[in-house]
Amino acid sequence: MEFTLDHPHADSRGNRRYFTLASSPTEKLVHVGIRFYAKGSSFKRAMTTMDGRTKIVAAQIAGDFTLPANPQQKLVFIAGGIGITPFRSMLKYLLDTQERRDIVLFYVNRTASEIVYVDVLQAAQAQLGVKVYPIVTDTTAVPRNWPGLVGRLNEQVIHATVPDYRERTYYLSGPPGMVRASEEMLRHMHVRPNQIKKDFFPGLT
Repeated sequence: MEFTLDHPHADSRGNRRYFTLASSPTEKLVHVGIRFYAKGSSFKRAMTTMDGRTKIVAAQIAGDFTLPANPQQKLVFIAGGIGITPFRSMLKYLLDTQERRDIVLFYVNRTASEIVYVDVLQAAQAQLGVKVYPIVTDTTAVPRNWPGLVGRLNEQVIHATVPDYRERTYYLSGPPGMVRASEEMLRHMHVRPNQIKKDFFPGLT
């Protein structure tokens, strides 16, 4: 969805951004997941000062990064950082409609503190049987008793956790480099191109 936020002294990136919706069609409020950085864009800085009088225009709902029509299709979600946003939307929808699907989710972050939407992820595990594998890539900052995986998501991890990986459709969402690397890994594993769907999060600042 395209968001326009007029603000003074806009930098070269301007006053418009596209954000993937984190909310489900079953929710009344629109949610977006946004990561802020210390030296972020003027748009992000303007967002941090928004109040009840700020006007932001949302338009152009679009995109095909959605659940497949066939509920029997087995899925693998691969999220990098804030790329978890569309999967939060999908899982919340499945929770609210109590629709079970065969889903394996890999959620890659540098550190455990960057993990978000824990409530939805835990509910999807408990109520729908979704298999969630959180992964931290910073091997120097792994919490004690960490229940997830450590290091990069690679072919060995897929083989060990998803034995029927060739039968599944893959949804990739995150920074462009992570999405490209995941797609290359899957193609090396002989996953067909028509089994891979991508949602990029370019220019996160």
